[in-house]
Amino acid sequence: NSDFGMVYINSNQAKRDGDDSVEKMKKHSIKMGYSFPYLIDKNSEIANAFGAKTTPHIFLFNNDRKLVYKGAIDDNYNTINDVTKNYLLDAMEEVSSKKNISINETKAVGCSIKRFKN
Repeated sequence: NSDFGMVYINSNQAKRDGDDSVEKMKKHSIKMGYSFPYLIDKNSEIANAFGAKTTPHIFLFNNDRKLVYKGAIDDNYNTINDVTKNYLLDAMEEVSSKKNISINETKAVGCSIKRFKN
């Protein structure tokens, strides 16, 4: 039995309306039954520190807080029905079994993070 901590982080600082508003995020979180924190990344500071480019962009750490996987959730951004490789799930299974991660980095695909221009 392996427990994973998870947090969703909204880094779209320049787009805090519509579906990315705090209120819509709260409603969606309740509707989906999320049991993990859904956080606001003020000024995209966390995204910038991690080098996150898209939503989603996954970062998986092991028990030693070492980054062991980063990239996409799976190999099909458009539809779950056409997924053939579950990169994140595979990495989670490997890290929980103390195995080396077979695919430790993939290209994150999604909408770009909306940052304020300085």
